[in-house]
Amino acid sequence: MQKLKIPLFIILPFLAFGASLFHGFAPVDDSFLIVENLAIRAINWENLKHFFTTYDPELYIPLVFVSFQFNYLIGELAPFNYHLTNILIHIINALLVTRILMQLLASNKSNASENEDVNCQLPVLSGVEVSIVNCSSRKAQLALFGGLIFAIHPLNTEAVVWLAGRKDLLSGLFFFASLTFYLDFIKGNRKAYWLSITMFLLALLSKVIAVTLLGILILHWLLLRTRTRKPSPITIVPYLILTLIFVVVALGGKARVIASVTLIDKILVACKSTIFYIYKFLIPNDLTIIYPLQGDISLTDMRILPSVILAIILIMIAIKSLKKHPVITFGIGWYLVTLAPTYLNIGKANLVFFAVDRYAYLPMVGLLIVLVYIYKSIRPIARSTIIIILIVLSINQTNTWKTPDGVFRRTLSIYPESVGARVGLATILRHQNKFEEAFKVITEGVKYMDHSLLHMNAGFVYAATGQVTDAEERFRTAINMDPNNPEPYFSLGSLFEQTGRSDEAISFYEKAVELDGSYVIARAKLGNLYLKKNQTDKAREQFEKALEWNKFSVEANEGIRRIQDASI
Repeated sequence: MQKLKIPLFIILPFLAFGASLFHGFAPVDDSFLIVENLAIRAINWENLKHFFTTYDPELYIPLVFVSFQFNYLIGELAPFNYHLTNILIHIINALLVTRILMQLLASNKSNASENEDVNCQLPVLSGVEVSIVNCSSRKAQLALFGGLIFAIHPLNTEAVVWLAGRKDLLSGLFFFASLTFYLDFIKGNRKAYWLSITMFLLALLSKVIAVTLLGILILHWLLLRTRTRKPSPITIVPYLILTLIFVVVALGGKARVIASVTLIDKILVACKSTIFYIYKFLIPNDLTIIYPLQGDISLTDMRILPSVILAIILIMIAIKSLKKHPVITFGIGWYLVTLAPTYLNIGKANLVFFAVDRYAYLPMVGLLIVLVYIYKSIRPIARSTIIIILIVLSINQTNTWKTPDGVFRRTLSIYPESVGARVGLATILRHQNKFEEAFKVITEGVKYMDHSLLHMNAGFVYAATGQVTDAEERFRTAINMDPNNPEPYFSLGSLFEQTGRSDEAISFYEKAVELDGSYVIARAKLGNLYLKKNQTDKAREQFEKALEWNKFSVEANEGIRRIQDASI
């Protein structure tokens, strides 16, 4: 038994991401999912029922909300305990990834012929030591090194330090646990089979991306079956059933938000994404929250063509390795299978992005499998150097999340053309009453791309400074540019409501809810205007429909209460 005297799997992640413990809530989704989410503030049947029967609004993540409930129970809205939970989950995930790497090495036929002892177990925390059982072989040490890379890699920063990234961490936790139990099962542990299925269900309840585990199990059955035990294909059936159920569930939420992008565009962007994540895994610099791909997309575009060529080469390597090096094929297969669902989610609000750092959380393990397999050894000095470099990069990346505007300023420093980053930064500046700077951020973006979101946000600045005519002009421009987007209709309706033009406000609110039936605040505002006109039935209808989407809507509940009080 070899013992690492320093608990590296605890210390190193805290070195890499520990600064986030003193961060607040991020401006992207954290407020909606946590701060303003009244349902996390009490653990009761009604709230649990709400989590398990609704979306967030696009993702089905009930267990993530339950985890936020426990955080609120412990420290209410103190960000520290939410961030601490994220880091602890990530540490457990790194340990599970290490065990998976060791299990795969132990079951690999080609490794068995190398006369190396690869019968390694999960690193187990024992007091202040981390024990690695039977891990004296070079391959086992590489597996341990692979787990440490996962634990501190800058590409995982977004998943760890962004509280909304909890869904990727929690889903990953149960995903990895399910797989490691399955690998135990095929070695003869029958009880592990049902534990694996249970963990798979929990993974799906955390984020439906876990459906990709079915693909991993099929790849393992095809490529890496052990000689002593070949599991029956029937063992895959429960995973298949759960996968089909949750794919249907996932489509219910995503159907409303997936951008209109052609199939060819999705294929081309998928190639770019595939190669981009590999590049950032090897050279993790210039990481940011948004990776925009603005303008026309075509095969001849030099932003796309090299990635298409490299993606084809990657697939050829996987095919070429099939017979002699199935572990390489399996690793590449893992990478592509777990990345595949993200290919469908490349745009929102008529904006295309080609990557999201946290989307690489599961796929990274496939790259680590290949890395551990192809290297015979890495000198200790090289390993230490790599670890130090990765930690420094992760610390720097974590610091970009320190302030509300930091993540967007970081994006604009790398991708000044990013409409999404400009809108996000301008929104923060506007809320800080920095109207002149907010307007400058927006107008500078027009020279890169004249987008409806820029005009809409310019309208927000005009409205906030009392320039109603200019605000109206900008909102109408946004509508003309993107007539199927409900946001500018709502914005114009809100402007008219605030300036006493209630009839016009009603017509624009009605158009907003026509385009998006789940637009809760638009329905609530519409209901309030109907009440002012004594159209009680119409008002009740809007409040009730709003509550169907969000039963905790303060505005809709207040509207229902006013109607009830008036009827007494």
